[in-house]
Amino acid sequence: MAVPFSVTKKIIPNQANPTVAYYPRITKSGVMDLDDLSDRVSSSCSVTQSDCYAVVISLVNEIGIALKEGNIVRLGHLGSFQISIQSTASPTPEEVDKTKIKSSSIVFRPGKKLKLMLKQLVFKKTVKT
Repeated sequence: MAVPFSVTKKIIPNQANPTVAYYPRITKSGVMDLDDLSDRVSSSCSVTQSDCYAVVISLVNEIGIALKEGNIVRLGHLGSFQISIQSTASPTPEEVDKTKIKSSSIVFRPGKKLKLMLKQLVFKKTVKT
């Protein structure tokens, strides 16, 4: 199955004469939610859909707790999660404190199977309607 993409026009204003450039953008074909995923997983194994749903909900809660404790959470072939922060610099170590932290985010690094999937993707240009 090919991943659909379309062409997107962008104006590049950083030049004396703004120019137009065209880029490929993934065309989203829909949304897969927790109900859909749990239904798919339950049909490929002996676990019920509600059991899959419960495990994912609990997993999200436990990942959040582990991240708050400062852990990197590794989930095998799925990948790993960790907290990242953006901050401002200080001239001395003594001046570094929590007020220097401006924002935080969760970084996801895909596991080997997901990285391999990315290398094997096939793309197909679609026309916007």
